[in-house]
Amino acid sequence: MRRLSTYNLTVKAMILSAGKGTRLRPLTASTPKPLAPIANVPLLVRTVRRLRSQNLREIAINLHHLPGAIRTALGNGAALDVSLRFSDEPTLLGTAGGVGKLRAFFDSTFVVLYGDNYYEFDLAPILRHHRESGALGTIATFATPNPTACGLVETDAEGRVTRFVEKPPADKVFTDQANAGVYVLEPQVFEFLPDTDESDFGHDVFPKILEAFPDSLWATPLNGYLRDTGTPENYRQANWDAVTLHGEKAVSETARIEPGATLSGHNVVGARCAIEIGAILSESILWDGVTVGRGAIVQGAILGHGVTIGAGAVVGEGSLLADGARVPDGARIPPGTRLEPGQVASA
Repeated sequence: MRRLSTYNLTVKAMILSAGKGTRLRPLTASTPKPLAPIANVPLLVRTVRRLRSQNLREIAINLHHLPGAIRTALGNGAALDVSLRFSDEPTLLGTAGGVGKLRAFFDSTFVVLYGDNYYEFDLAPILRHHRESGALGTIATFATPNPTACGLVETDAEGRVTRFVEKPPADKVFTDQANAGVYVLEPQVFEFLPDTDESDFGHDVFPKILEAFPDSLWATPLNGYLRDTGTPENYRQANWDAVTLHGEKAVSETARIEPGATLSGHNVVGARCAIEIGAILSESILWDGVTVGRGAIVQGAILGHGVTIGAGAVVGEGSLLADGARVPDGARIPPGTRLEPGQVASA
């Protein structure tokens, strides 16, 4: 196996963004998960900016669910000072299969990131570790409180991966060090993809590399912030972290909060939102263009683009109201309610 002898400063990247976002439905029925905003900035935009800030400017993104919305939002990447290449997947190809489809594009050292994670970290130490180890692949890791939900990575004292197990049952957990969804790879990894179109790094590729070349897969800590955003609970916490840990603005400058309206606890309020007199907003996330009517109460909810909450209405804890949903005046929405895009709640 060829060892990495020189460090190519022109590192390309791929953001895996083809997931359906099923755990966030109905919010993702009309807004693809990568465009779900974290403190009013779409997650995918955040990830592209993070790569650009570290001089990665050639970026590929795979698409499956609502691909047109992502293409429209990001264009060719010029507004973000990057060059974007989109790869459509009518049938999902898996983490490795999606990258393998673009093997001609990845002709030198490249980076892969999972698009449903919110990251704040410096990539340079991981690239440096990859270069110095001569690895075929380097996996960034983090300490997880929930090992059964992650790919677990065991290493020797120097950082060589000795075992990789994807989401083991509780009685098979052997470490709290988990795959952070950030890889630095060499093009030779494509030799380990199975013949089928669909494949996964954790299930298919990394075990094969370990079997064939045990000292060619390395790991190093992410040394930064990471949070999965795929569930309502994690998505909500990612928003709170963006505001409390990373200093992001919680309320858009174009939002209108009328005198007498109350914002209690954590809240994120998007562009062109209107919170009218006497309304109470508590522990909630409002995407762009939401109206909360006079005297309405919204508690612990996530409201999609253009949602309207009528005067005096009450929206219960944990409710998810998708784009364009409407709650009539005076309606009482029970906790945990899900409204589909454009749906009008019963009064």
